[in-house]
Amino acid sequence: MRIPGYRRGHVGILATLVLMLSIVLFIGSLFWLTTNGPWGGGSLFGDDLFKHASMSSEKEPENQRSSDTRMNITEAIEDLTNSGCVLTEYTKSYSEAETIKLDYQQFKNKAIDRKIVFTAKNTLETTILLVVKNGHIYEWSP
Repeated sequence: MRIPGYRRGHVGILATLVLMLSIVLFIGSLFWLTTNGPWGGGSLFGDDLFKHASMSSEKEPENQRSSDTRMNITEAIEDLTNSGCVLTEYTKSYSEAETIKLDYQQFKNKAIDRKIVFTAKNTLETTILLVVKNGHIYEWSP
């Protein structure tokens, strides 16, 4: 009669390593999808589906500037910050031909919808404001 032997643990260790690697890859892919992929842009689900709890659905009355007065970049940044937008520097390369130039009110509406505004330098080394929404780059400069 044969004496039963014990199984070696190599198969269990290999299965554990494959399971752990699968979990890390799954979490990594979810992280990538939420930061760089289609889930991070906000345009996949529409504009009104996911709203933050701090955002009110009612538009608050604000002091509207008359269209004949020119706004400088400092006033625009302060106005957008007061409207709840976050400002950051735009580090990707872009050409001015692919940007869509808007007047301030249209730009402000796009910025409030997106909640993030980028600052960048144009070819004349002046500061401009950019909003990236639905694959388009919108620009405003004083």
